[in-house]
Amino acid sequence: MEGAIFMQAVRENLRFRRVIPWLFLGGVVVLGFAMNWETFQPGADKESQYAAVSSIFVFHILALISAILTSTILNQEVENKTIVYLLTRPVPRWKLLFFRYLACSLVVAALASINAVFASAGVYHGLSGNSFLIKDIAALTVGAFAYGAFFMLIGLLFNRAMIVCLLFAFGWETAVPNMPGQMSYLSINTYLQAIAQHPSTGSNKGLAALSAALGENSISTSTGYITMIVFIVVLVVFGAGWFTHFEFLPREDAE
Repeated sequence: MEGAIFMQAVRENLRFRRVIPWLFLGGVVVLGFAMNWETFQPGADKESQYAAVSSIFVFHILALISAILTSTILNQEVENKTIVYLLTRPVPRWKLLFFRYLACSLVVAALASINAVFASAGVYHGLSGNSFLIKDIAALTVGAFAYGAFFMLIGLLFNRAMIVCLLFAFGWETAVPNMPGQMSYLSINTYLQAIAQHPSTGSNKGLAALSAALGENSISTSTGYITMIVFIVVLVVFGAGWFTHFEFLPREDAE
């Protein structure tokens, strides 16, 4: 039964109308900017160009994909008034939530990684020569689960959760990493950048701000991994407990 729930959630998140916008975004926007990034960063080496494109586009797209897909894990069921049928399945609630979260996070990680491949192909004019791509895919995968855990919890706690999630993805994750002092530690993106260990994008403060690199990031790769793993486990356990002990009813104002 758990496998069926997982596969159903995977198929739901891989529907054409859900996947094609992100593939289009990567194939047109990310690839297009990556191929012409030297215009914005003249004289920069390939590593710096890729770091800028990845930080500005790919990691922000990751947060955006997760905000849109993960926040609907349960909210869509509530708004479509199918939550009652979902909860009648002979599966513990925590398993129901966890396997849907797992499926959604894996899809988000795959879509973000494809965007990273587009960025790499555009800068390096091929699929070889980029020593940062594997690190980025690892960071994006961790980020998919971290954002997923956070947005899933927001979806459990709030109606119209997508608005809150989008504000976090666009506003918080862009502004907070650029803040001085220890404020940047309150951003998921800060830890993902620590895992990726991108080279400096140069002295251009505009690019640094768009890359969320104005703030000081002295976090090591291992600390980034440990912090995110603890963050994911705590939020998933808390969310599973909340979903198990509270009632979720169809929304009458959803139409």
